[in-house]
Amino acid sequence: MKFRIWIAALSLALLGTTAQADNKNNSFYLGTGAGMYYVDIDGLDFDQSAPTWRLFGGYTLNQYISFEGGYTNLFEMDDDILGINVEMDGSSFDVLARPTLPVGDRFEVFGIVGYSWYDWDIRVDDLEASDDDSELLYGLGGAWNVNDRWSLRGEWTNVDVSDADFGMFTASVSYSFR
Repeated sequence: MKFRIWIAALSLALLGTTAQADNKNNSFYLGTGAGMYYVDIDGLDFDQSAPTWRLFGGYTLNQYISFEGGYTNLFEMDDDILGINVEMDGSSFDVLARPTLPVGDRFEVFGIVGYSWYDWDIRVDDLEASDDDSELLYGLGGAWNVNDRWSLRGEWTNVDVSDADFGMFTASVSYSFR
């Protein structure tokens, strides 16, 4: 009896995979975007934002899940704290999963969960320090699929950095190779 259940489950999974291929869900995509990132360092009066841009690529397994990797460039931000000039910039690489919920034919909302490897350069007057680490990345977003290949999306992401709040709001365009 258990053998028949396993065969039935495997058959449904294979049929689902065939249906997904017919719906053009299994595909690679590339994209780019721009937006603003923000940093709020705990214990300091440093709460700034600056422009950012991002390159990403991924694989859409089906209409409910995608896997993605990307690079983000963080432009320089600066602030005066107690008369001392503090500057900060950096970059990050990330790997993430995007669980997706289709809403209608062209729109979808998605979550973001993954890991970010970041490198920050901090300058205080003439002193310079670097910090590189990796942390949990999470967020939310939405996408409008203009047609079968092009999508426009907006998203908010946050990196769980100790002693600071670090996040981004970005608008992106992506192209799917179907």
